[in-house]
Amino acid sequence: MLTGKHRGRQVLVWPAIGALTLTLLAACGSSSSGGSGGSSSGGTIHFSALAPLTGSFASLGQPIVEGTKTAASVINAAGGILGKKLVIDPVDTKGDPADAVTALNQEVALNSPAALIGPITLEIHGVQPIFDRDQIPDGWQGGSAEYDNNTDPYLWRCNPSDSQEGVAIAAYAISKGYKRAAMIFTTSAATQTFEPIIQSTYKKLGGQVVSIQSITAGLSSYRSEVQNIISSHPQVIFTQMEAGTAATAFKNFQQLGGLNVPFVGTDLMAGSDVIKAIGPSISAAHMVEVQGSNALSGAAASFSKVYQKVNGHAPDSGASFAYDCTIDFALAITKAGSTSGPAVIKQMIAVSNPPGIAVNDYATAVKDLKSGKKINYQGVSGPLDFNKYHNVTGAWDVVQGTGDSAGDVKVLETISGAQIEKDLSG
Repeated sequence: MLTGKHRGRQVLVWPAIGALTLTLLAACGSSSSGGSGGSSSGGTIHFSALAPLTGSFASLGQPIVEGTKTAASVINAAGGILGKKLVIDPVDTKGDPADAVTALNQEVALNSPAALIGPITLEIHGVQPIFDRDQIPDGWQGGSAEYDNNTDPYLWRCNPSDSQEGVAIAAYAISKGYKRAAMIFTTSAATQTFEPIIQSTYKKLGGQVVSIQSITAGLSSYRSEVQNIISSHPQVIFTQMEAGTAATAFKNFQQLGGLNVPFVGTDLMAGSDVIKAIGPSISAAHMVEVQGSNALSGAAASFSKVYQKVNGHAPDSGASFAYDCTIDFALAITKAGSTSGPAVIKQMIAVSNPPGIAVNDYATAVKDLKSGKKINYQGVSGPLDFNKYHNVTGAWDVVQGTGDSAGDVKVLETISGAQIEKDLSG
């Protein structure tokens, strides 16, 4: 929020749920099992990783699943939640709102999840009525600016809005003296929300957008669109593409002599899957990416170590947001002493926001909570301080691939949250 980046594109396929699911659905109907705390029975608590695991957008689902699994490993190593083991249920939404509705209804009937991590922007409108109905806290993994003024008490966004990242991308380009920009983005809702934000901010800061190319993911060639960009003579190219699409597009840029123009990518482009697909050396030489900063958190190194152990490769871009959401919900449940949805959401601010002891280690946070201390969870992705709309903000790192085979990145500079707020309101 996608195992293909290490040993080829291997798509996770979860078996369909059969007659048992239909029977349970008929029996349960629209019961609010998630809010009732039913998930804590039998010595386990279930969280659902709600994401596209198959289909065109599977690359956006893998970080959600792998981030939540990494968090579960950390949580269970520290004794679980309220003494119970956390179980992560991968739920395949297939990148489609209708499929997401069916999949989540089945999951609620079978496992009564105490929290949801996901889905992506494409599916949020489909599943939102379900988690509201059943009073299940949702850690949405989408960037749509539509939710910048969210009023849903059960929707919590643990990653910054596209509006903030878009501002950071535009501000960085202007700071480097790039006044003519082209844009190439895939046509998915998850990527298209960046276009108007980057474009409007870039223009406000004095830049000119000379070409905008929207491409369909997964095609065998983008030569026409790439040639259009090259012909517009930009000084910088803004981009977000899934791994396979990026591999093809960058090959076309190379073939047509278009790699002399620097690229500035979103956080998705900083994922090791995308970097490997493009080619680590090409990525390192021609692109920087803007992603949520880890500058205020000491948890990045330990997160990466556990992630590698659990998933067998370096963290995907976006996985830290799913990880932080999972940890945060676990701490809210601990603070509430219950998996009841209404009780949990009342404690989200209490465990996430200042004042309190800044802590990024789950075991330490639980110990502090049990001793009656006020905590302020600091996420791997940065401070997880929620505003009144259940959104987070923070600094942004400009990163660049190191060129190594693992697809790692290094930080070049950090854009402060204060600067983003200034550019948003200026």
